Amino acid sequence: MRKLSLVLVVLLVVVMSFPEVVVRLGGWVSSPSETQALEEVVKTFNEEYAGKIKLVYEPIPGDYKVKLTAMLSAGTAPDIFYLDTSWAEEFFRKGVIQPLDLLIRKHGLDLSDFYPSLLDAFKYDGRIYGLPKDFSTLALFYNKRMFDEVGLEYPNENWTWVDLVYAASKLTRDLDGDGQIDVWGLSLYRDGAFNRVIPFIVQAEGKVVNDDLTTALDNPNSVEGIRFYLDLHRKYKVAAAPQDVGAGWLGDAFGKEKAAMVMSGPWMLGFMRDNFPNVDFGVVELPKYKQRATMVYTVCYSIPKTSEHKDEAFIALKYLVTKGMEIFTEKLGVLPSRISLAKGLISDPIKGPFMKGVEYAIPWRIPTPSGIFSKAENEINTRISKVWMGEMSLEVAIEEIVANYDSWVR
Repeated sequence: MRKLSLVLVVLLVVVMSFPEVVVRLGGWVSSPSETQALEEVVKTFNEEYAGKIKLVYEPIPGDYKVKLTAMLSAGTAPDIFYLDTSWAEEFFRKGVIQPLDLLIRKHGLDLSDFYPSLLDAFKYDGRIYGLPKDFSTLALFYNKRMFDEVGLEYPNENWTWVDLVYAASKLTRDLDGDGQIDVWGLSLYRDGAFNRVIPFIVQAEGKVVNDDLTTALDNPNSVEGIRFYLDLHRKYKVAAAPQDVGAGWLGDAFGKEKAAMVMSGPWMLGFMRDNFPNVDFGVVELPKYKQRATMVYTVCYSIPKTSEHKDEAFIALKYLVTKGMEIFTEKLGVLPSRISLAKGLISDPIKGPFMKGVEYAIPWRIPTPSGIFSKAENEINTRISKVWMGEMSLEVAIEEIVANYDSWVR
């Protein structure tokens, strides 16, 4: 009896010596819908791993990239955090991110169920540094009531730039006769717009960079695509920026019915459902020109080398991209990066256009000699905004980009 009691005491001490491990999950502050979806995933994980691992979500407000960089330098970064494909390579090159190959094998995560292109987005020097949490492409959202009011047929997959301009001109209206536009055909981003301009560049058979990684934005086809995007506001006067209609972003402008059409991603689906459930809308692929094009965006979960709980962090990460992904993508409306979860979506009238876009989408990742595009992106965005506002001609903007591009990306 004494031996049994002693064994029980020893077992109790052993159990008590392994307390619940806390794993911190960081990410940027997003829409309430996305936050709620992620919190639901965290809740279900903690229920399943109660007493072993506790996942704590700690969103990082403000300039996410700047703050994450500082946290990594100070050794205070979360155990798991987001990296966007457009700048993830900067962090991979710095050697602050934990390669996941050994952890993937150790914990038996099947990579064959992930879209290869999404996995490749987070590989560097032959190793995997992040696992894609979801992905999104851009498609055209349209307000059915507004189209009905002006007697227009709904957009379809055969729409061209000409159809877009024609419909947007009919939908841009002064409803009360005071000489001010009350409803715009389109809402487009004015600031930080470059990644939204890229589809138009490629639709015009232009490109962003040449094979030698110099800028190709002065290519005549590239200029044509950039000009069309800006002319929707400047020349045709059918597009307004969200802030100019009292909205915080495209989804807000569309939900408030200040714009009849926006080009956005599936992250808008959960937002519309939760905030504007009475707005009747449809979704189609982006209008085409010389060829089709859209963007594909993806974000990964990564683990820093400074994490003291890499195994527990990976167990949580594995859950986030398996059971958690199913919960997250269903609640938010974004597209799952695992093939098994995406089956059947191609025929969905709302999600189908996003899935079809995967076939011809351009990844939001601009290759540069240094792996860093952020400075060039900021400089290009500044000039796009100035052209939009009439403070600079497109010709001067292109000249300045070409003259300075090399110094921005090295």
